[in-house]
Amino acid sequence: MSDSSIKELLAHSSLLELPKKHILTSSYRHDKNFYFIEKGITRSYCLVNGKEVTSWFSAEGDIVFSTNSFYGNIKGYEHEFVQLLEDTVLYAVPVKDLEALYRTNIEIANWSRILHQDAFIINEKRLISRLYMSAQERYMELLETRPELFRRVNLGYIASFLGISQVTLCHLRNKVR
Repeated sequence: MSDSSIKELLAHSSLLELPKKHILTSSYRHDKNFYFIEKGITRSYCLVNGKEVTSWFSAEGDIVFSTNSFYGNIKGYEHEFVQLLEDTVLYAVPVKDLEALYRTNIEIANWSRILHQDAFIINEKRLISRLYMSAQERYMELLETRPELFRRVNLGYIASFLGISQVTLCHLRNKVR
């Protein structure tokens, strides 16, 4: 994006500095913001039968938002949360402001489209990989594509994201070393 488009986007943004463990979006809340992570890492998860199941990680340069709130203008999914795993600096842009910018600034519209497309492709690949990849293959792919997660994220969250137990993750890590 050009400097003028970045400046325009920032004019509609609020800089937030939030502590580790802060819940950014929560169950059944209509979150009216789109977030861009400047520093830090988040974890999206759902409560399934009282157990936290990690569905996504977002870090520097990534976006994070409630899908239902952003696309559907409705409350988030039941039992869905986004938690900060580190002290985090992010920009909050009201969805209504972002939608207005889409109509007036093609660079911002295209930037957002590309971010959403990339996230959608990554998520689809992850979902499909669960159908045919072994636990070891999923682990190796995550290790190759997101090695920073293993330095910054609790291994229990990574195991949950991979759809395996912590014990299995420990065995895989020892096997690969």
